[in-house]
Amino acid sequence: MANQVLFLQSLYLLFSIFSLPFLPLVMSSCNDPCQTLDDCEGQLICINGQCNDDPDLGTHICGGSPGTSSPSTDDCQPSGSLECNGQSYPTYICSPQVTSSTSAVLTNNDFSEGGDGGGPSKCDDKYHDNSDPIIALSTGRYNGGSLCGNMIRITAQNGMSVLAKVVDECDSMHGCDQEHAGQRPCDNNIVDGSNAVWDALGLDINIGRVDPDVGTHICGGSSSTPSPPVSSSTPAILTNNNFEKGGDGGGPSECDGKYHDNSERIVALSTRWYDGGSRCGKMIRITAPKGRSVLAKVVDECDSADGCANNIVDGSDGVWAALGLDINLGEVHVTWSMA
Repeated sequence: MANQVLFLQSLYLLFSIFSLPFLPLVMSSCNDPCQTLDDCEGQLICINGQCNDDPDLGTHICGGSPGTSSPSTDDCQPSGSLECNGQSYPTYICSPQVTSSTSAVLTNNDFSEGGDGGGPSKCDDKYHDNSDPIIALSTGRYNGGSLCGNMIRITAQNGMSVLAKVVDECDSMHGCDQEHAGQRPCDNNIVDGSNAVWDALGLDINIGRVDPDVGTHICGGSSSTPSPPVSSSTPAILTNNNFEKGGDGGGPSECDGKYHDNSERIVALSTRWYDGGSRCGKMIRITAPKGRSVLAKVVDECDSADGCANNIVDGSDGVWAALGLDINLGEVHVTWSMA
């Protein structure tokens, strides 16, 4: 059973370019920022980074009606609390809604036997090698195992991203026992990643906890996942691909069995849009949010059976440059149409 590993030193990042400073160790009042339960005064507890009423005690110091708790992100309220080593932690059965760019906290988990993750992974009742890019999701997002085997794309603030497979639940309801390796309940917004996930994102595992801009594009793990219908303004996610030999694009392009120079204006399309190669060699027009557009040739498939989302236009450096976009962004919402 996976759960999060928290180190003494924590790094918190906003989803924009600047970072939050560490909070001073002072007692905080209602709605003040906090990091731990000890940061809040009196009967208040730290919920989702703010000091608020303790739902277990039924206090309404912060203005709520008696017996009610203040809503957390997306109205995902604590379902209760659990005592662990003398401290009370909120428990959740829900998580903030999954979107095309779902905010989350990335933590580190040991999925191997005897590791701090506790028992075997819930999805397959097996232990896993930490060199595999795998994750556990908070109870609400794990959703009873419905996301087992699915791939999500995690994008860090530095622009680096990785595809990782869901293999376990980060239990937001239980903890502080042998099954959970003595660890506290998982927060409701956790992506608990293996060492390989952290390495692929260029992050220091010793940080323990990072708030990246997590773009979670849930993929069904099958090419049967439908893509949005192609129209005169088809919504899509523009990603960046290296079409050269030895690049992160893998093998040669599907359309012609060749590698290509990244200065060319070329793209790979999600499996359904690729349509068995029917769009090979054809030109599409990609339009960026500010209205700038470029014509690009379809040369490859972004395989939706191997982790690519169903709404991807995977563009070369030449495409990004023509659109005036910073490749370090990693992902940008665009529209496209047949030229």
